[in-house]
Amino acid sequence: MSIPYTSGDFTTPRASGESWIEYPFIEEDDLTTKIYHIECAVNKDDYAPIALDTTMATAANADVIALPFTADATAYHIGDYNHRVEDGVLMTFDRQFCKIPGTRSDVPTGTTAYTYPGIASLSTDGTERTVTAVSNSAGVTSLTCTNTVSVGDTVAVTLATTTGSIGINTNGFFIALTGTTGSVVKIPAVPIGTTFVSGTVVELTIQPKAQKTIPTGSLSEFTYYLPGVTGGITDPTDVTETAVFAPFSAQTGEAVGTLSSLTIPNAASYSADVVAGNFIVIESNVTRWRGNILQKQDVKVRAL
Repeated sequence: MSIPYTSGDFTTPRASGESWIEYPFIEEDDLTTKIYHIECAVNKDDYAPIALDTTMATAANADVIALPFTADATAYHIGDYNHRVEDGVLMTFDRQFCKIPGTRSDVPTGTTAYTYPGIASLSTDGTERTVTAVSNSAGVTSLTCTNTVSVGDTVAVTLATTTGSIGINTNGFFIALTGTTGSVVKIPAVPIGTTFVSGTVVELTIQPKAQKTIPTGSLSEFTYYLPGVTGGITDPTDVTETAVFAPFSAQTGEAVGTLSSLTIPNAASYSADVVAGNFIVIESNVTRWRGNILQKQDVKVRAL
């Protein structure tokens, strides 16, 4: 579109040939979000800003003599910037209009140190192996089973042995030690009698683990809203933060660092998220992006 420059009238802003279109998220393959930069010139005494959220539907709406771009009724005024006065008379400035950005998901946003919850397994649910023999040596109890478990797994052990008429029973949780292989599970030594009676080893479905703080990569989801334009959003306070992952006791309501069957979420639910590779929201904030357009950023990390 050609821009008229024949008139010397600068009482209304004139767009210059230096106007341009910015694609703020082009590196994320977003070619839809645009910021129109209209480089304007006007008599200093005739300058007046236009209302935020005014659309670029017509030149009159944009308060310029002619638009340097095709009219866009889905682009909203986000402000005038970079005001300069030349020769004490003529003011130049950058009048900007922007389309409301679409949601951008799974945007890498760096590494963060996050404290992952511990898991306390209060259940003996799992895969049961039958013990057929037991022996002690060098501070280690070796349990011969129908199947093996993995080194480092927590197992629930029930064991019955006797020495003469004296019965010795062992029940507890143990970590499978190095040397666990084939059909032998090794645990820290427990008292046993001379005669083996019976026993089981249960490889727990929910493996307990300690709370830990480690660096982890984060992804963010960005969502944008313009109050009065976006459906259901009439006021900035209508944009609310997403609930973040914050475990608490189902009994007391207090925050907890270790999950169990008595927390929300419980250990089983969180363990399922870990297995599925799901992400948890650890931070959510709402800020002003451009003009009256609001941005909500949800920061997520993979459940570990």
